[in-house]
Amino acid sequence: MIKINRCSPPDYLTLSKVLELTDKFKSEHKKVWGHRDIKNALMSMSHYKCAYCEVKLGECGCYLEVEHFKDKHTYPDDVVNWENLLPSCKHCNTSKSTHDVVNEPIINPCDIDPREHLYFQNYRLKGKTDLGNLSIEVLDLNNRKHLVLPRCEVGNKLSERIEELNRSYSIDNEREKRKLVRTIKAILEECQADSLFSALSASVVLMSDEYSDLKNKMVSDSLWNDELGELELKAQKFAFYH
Repeated sequence: MIKINRCSPPDYLTLSKVLELTDKFKSEHKKVWGHRDIKNALMSMSHYKCAYCEVKLGECGCYLEVEHFKDKHTYPDDVVNWENLLPSCKHCNTSKSTHDVVNEPIINPCDIDPREHLYFQNYRLKGKTDLGNLSIEVLDLNNRKHLVLPRCEVGNKLSERIEELNRSYSIDNEREKRKLVRTIKAILEECQADSLFSALSASVVLMSDEYSDLKNKMVSDSLWNDELGELELKAQKFAFYH
């Protein structure tokens, strides 16, 4: 989970349209949140990922579900309130179900920075606070098949790449220098907001002693450049430090 910057509502959700759709939901109990403009805006806002668990939506059979942060049945007046809508995968949407976030708050990544409440331990999320712990429980964010095993695969691959680069560090010629810089760039790109499990990736990379050692070597050899620095700075916004 990473902090998400909520964009402006799509043009489709005018005040009159919101009132119309809300009345339709309350009187006819029909799904009124499925318009493509709503879905497209949510997908773009979250970098095409689930707002809670960061799986890629639209890939590997994982599709977008429009999630109502405040449950639509308990709070029908917010059924198409833009501030109440989030992009979710089926796992997180089903896990959260009708949980009442007003009486038992959980993290809304558009309003709260998850880094203040969560950290990783052995690819499992842990809570720094009661809010973090409840969010993990309600959303089932340590589901073994859906999340922990895929996180483990992503994190281990990153660690292995960094360890190999550090172990075999060589800049005997320009070709090796270019390859090293390109590889580090690719690793840091996996820690960006649009990447799968970016919070996990950023945490694994930036908290790695091997990465720090490798970076120091590159700085010493004048290979660390502004582009890498900018990517690292962006990644720091997503890493969970404990």
